[in-house]
Amino acid sequence: MSYNYNVGGGAAAAFLIIMWIVMIALAVLVIIGLWRTLTKAGLPGWAAIIPFYNEYNVVKLSNRPVYFFWIMLGCSLLAWIPFVGWLLMIAIFVLWIFMALDIAANFGQGTGFAILLIIFPSIMFLFLGFGSYEFRRIAAAGSAGFGAPPMPAGAGYVAAPPPPAGQAYVPPTPGPAAPPLTPQPLAQPLTPQPLMPPPAQAAPPTPPPAAPAPPESPAPPPPPPVA
Repeated sequence: MSYNYNVGGGAAAAFLIIMWIVMIALAVLVIIGLWRTLTKAGLPGWAAIIPFYNEYNVVKLSNRPVYFFWIMLGCSLLAWIPFVGWLLMIAIFVLWIFMALDIAANFGQGTGFAILLIIFPSIMFLFLGFGSYEFRRIAAAGSAGFGAPPMPAGAGYVAAPPPPAGQAYVPPTPGPAAPPLTPQPLAQPLTPQPLMPPPAQAAPPTPPPAAPAPPESPAPPPPPPVA
């Protein structure tokens, strides 16, 4: 009896090839969706194809502080350490949860959309990039949106659309200056109003009557003559 060991090896190689194709396809979808999403937010879309710089722009897209990017970069570079790498990957996932909540809030979406963005970023970035979602920066800096209600159209910050390809940006020309205001004469001249009279001064208090002078004592009689 003879055994053929090439069948198992061929199946494993085919499985690896299929896995590589799937991973490449997902990476391409992420790049395309992230490119369109960054462009819609006024950020450089070509940053989606540059490693680590794309993470930096995703942090800016979520309106999170810059130290989020440095933490994610440090965790990515140290993820090869045994056992510690798993903890660092969990830290990256936690940061991504906060960023996804903010990104969904900036596009006027709730917590359900943020959950799908956390689990399926390659698909949800395609929805954000090619859908009718408008970018409105409503997530406060340093705090997650946590399913904030969508803002009305035209409210908040809306990124300006990029200029057409091959056309330089031309700033808008200011309109004509308004003519200076000239003073208009009054229809009826103002008459000066008399000033209010000063308040009357109170009369000084009347002094009390003087006490009567005591009566004068009678003069003593002259002494008798001396004999």
